[in-house]
Amino acid sequence: MLKRDSNAMLQLAGSRIGENMLIRALVYTTLLFASTGFAFAGPVQDKAAQAEAALSEDKGAEAVALMREAIFEVWKQAPLSIPTATFVTAPADGYGIFTPRPDNSFPVGETLLVYLEPIGFDWKAVDGFYTSLLTVDFDLTSQDGKVLAGQKGFGKFDFKSHVPNSEYMANLTLNVSGAPAGDYVLVLTVNDENGGGSAKVQLPFSIQ
Repeated sequence: MLKRDSNAMLQLAGSRIGENMLIRALVYTTLLFASTGFAFAGPVQDKAAQAEAALSEDKGAEAVALMREAIFEVWKQAPLSIPTATFVTAPADGYGIFTPRPDNSFPVGETLLVYLEPIGFDWKAVDGFYTSLLTVDFDLTSQDGKVLAGQKGFGKFDFKSHVPNSEYMANLTLNVSGAPAGDYVLVLTVNDENGGGSAKVQLPFSIQ
């Protein structure tokens, strides 16, 4: 019923907001995580305070580096999750650069395009690089949960970088040309092959 599309891909992109806004946003994020009671609250708060001090001395690059270290500490302890998962009108050009589909109703034969932002997976240090490996399983179910089709390892996303990126996104393309009109749920399971965790998202949609 569903066919895999070879255009499934992963992209990463840097933020383009101003440096001061970036640092203050990172400070807020790390302090928010720290306030939830994680064991690393002390080190995270320390990094945030050091970054604020560096920023007050116009040491922007140093402040950003400190906050990236703090974010990585949070990332290593946070469980794998997918805070953003949505149908889109076209494959995203980069992290956060996507147009959500106005509704979840598709004409018969139209391809499903999905944008994901997974967080909390493991970056593994290998030969001076950080590497990640995520796989994606899917199930197509009825509204009452009956599995109609599915595939393990439908998507595979590996990446290598000099830094453990936190701005990470994935485009998925699914061909549902064989599915008749009706109401469905697309269940995606993202698996962290490095860390062993997994996270699910459910995207209801209809074919008209």
